[in-house]
Amino acid sequence: MENEVITSKKIIYPGDMIGIIGEGRSSVQLVTTAKSMGFKVSVYVTSEQNEVVHYADKSFVGSLNDGEKLQRFAERCKIVMYESEMVDIKIIKYLQQFVSIPQGTQLLELNQDRIIEKATMEQLGIKTAPYVTIVDLDDLYDSVNEIGYPGILQPILKDPLNEQSLLLESEIDVPKAAPLLERGTYLLQSWPDTGREVALSLVKGQNHRQKMFPMVENIYQNHHLKETRVPVDIDPRIQNNLLEQATKIANSIEYVGVFSIVFYVQDGEIYLKRLIPGIHRSQNIFNLASNTTVYEETLRALSGMVISDIRLQVPTIMLNVAEPQMQKIKTQWLIKDNWHFHFYPQVSEHKDENHVGYVLADGDNVKQIQEQIDNTDVW
Repeated sequence: MENEVITSKKIIYPGDMIGIIGEGRSSVQLVTTAKSMGFKVSVYVTSEQNEVVHYADKSFVGSLNDGEKLQRFAERCKIVMYESEMVDIKIIKYLQQFVSIPQGTQLLELNQDRIIEKATMEQLGIKTAPYVTIVDLDDLYDSVNEIGYPGILQPILKDPLNEQSLLLESEIDVPKAAPLLERGTYLLQSWPDTGREVALSLVKGQNHRQKMFPMVENIYQNHHLKETRVPVDIDPRIQNNLLEQATKIANSIEYVGVFSIVFYVQDGEIYLKRLIPGIHRSQNIFNLASNTTVYEETLRALSGMVISDIRLQVPTIMLNVAEPQMQKIKTQWLIKDNWHFHFYPQVSEHKDENHVGYVLADGDNVKQIQEQIDNTDVW
């Protein structure tokens, strides 16, 4: 029976062409993993500066509004995938006219409409952070006291390439929202600043079976991801609750591939933060921490293979590297035998100095690794 289910789906074999659309920092590793598994890879990017074109078998460089070129790209592939959430859903729906996209659009639709995402999760009994819709500045002044500080003001409909949001830490920040509200309706939600962010990554296969990567904790500094750590030291009752909620969400979603479910844990309460289709940079921790990576499992799922049993191999901390830290990183490069260094390829004309790479550090336990990191004074 299982074989009948699998063979009724789209099966991709070594030598077949997989198309990848999206220009995130994960694109090169996704391409190299696909090629190591025997697939041919075609990519569609908007800039010749994107280094992924040097790794792919075939590349299309063009505007995301170029329907004719997008069609040519799609028709040369057996399947197409989007590598991250940073892709406009309208493009995916257009491509579906010409090629199979096994990931589908349901999770991307939830991800890119914050109101639909929250309403759908609340119907499942999943608690989300308090929120209200905001149409103008007067509305914001009336609502911000209800939500409280800090609060985050974000557009209801995400713009993957030009997202503009505002963190409101006090009343002084409210007038800064005026130019944003001229763009359309926004969503204001509370922004927990004393809790913990815990993320669960899952992979779903074409036969609807799903496996879960080890739970991780994300830590931020100045609103940028600083580090991700695994395993997570958390109350077993809360851990079980997180696993139950993540499983309930995953069971409700039609999707093939890897995705993340991100929660806040504050004062013993669990709130959904967001759903992330595709690959997110925090998942690079599994390049060392587990027996398989999100890149391999994404490709196994999309090609119709059986997804792997996923196991934690070694306690790991992943640390984001910013450009100003590079001199200190060069010192650690010479002396740390348990640090593994990775640097992102160039994906656009403008280098993101906040995210130039990452370090994976492993050890006997997270506390020991963290002490070693703190002693370096890099972060």
